[in-house]
Amino acid sequence: MNFFRTLVLALAFFYPIASMAELNDDDHMRYTEALRDGNVKLVKKYLDTDAKPNDKFFGWSALQIAAAKGQLKVVELLIERGADLNYQHPISKNTAFHMAAFGGYSDLVKLLAAKGADVNIKMRADVSIIRAIRDEGNTKMVELLTSLGVRDDGCLEEKCF
Repeated sequence: MNFFRTLVLALAFFYPIASMAELNDDDHMRYTEALRDGNVKLVKKYLDTDAKPNDKFFGWSALQIAAAKGQLKVVELLIERGADLNYQHPISKNTAFHMAAFGGYSDLVKLLAAKGADVNIKMRADVSIIRAIRDEGNTKMVELLTSLGVRDDGCLEEKCF
């Protein structure tokens, strides 16, 4: 019984390490730079070999990294490859949809909504993306979000954090 328990624990600890071991540090850097810079060819190369569409980098998904920089073609590729549209960063609770809205990338916001992203996921402290964008003064994005069915609910206090 102790042997079995030790074996299960060893596998449990080894699996997360093994799943990340496919890309070395230099490859991780090149891959995240390609996501950020919109290098579709290089992103595709990594996805065809060792990278996964739902790999995380310090808690950020590949889709979030590309969406935050407005990389429409990379986002389309990641969605085609099965990226999780609703993954939330463990601390900020932001999704790729939130990142695209914050960046003012209307085409990305529309694409993510059309592909099935949950547009009403709340950010940290139960804050709606509409509230955050309105607080920044981006009325055009607020109008777009409203037209996509984003609800203006969640924390309505003056200070939610």
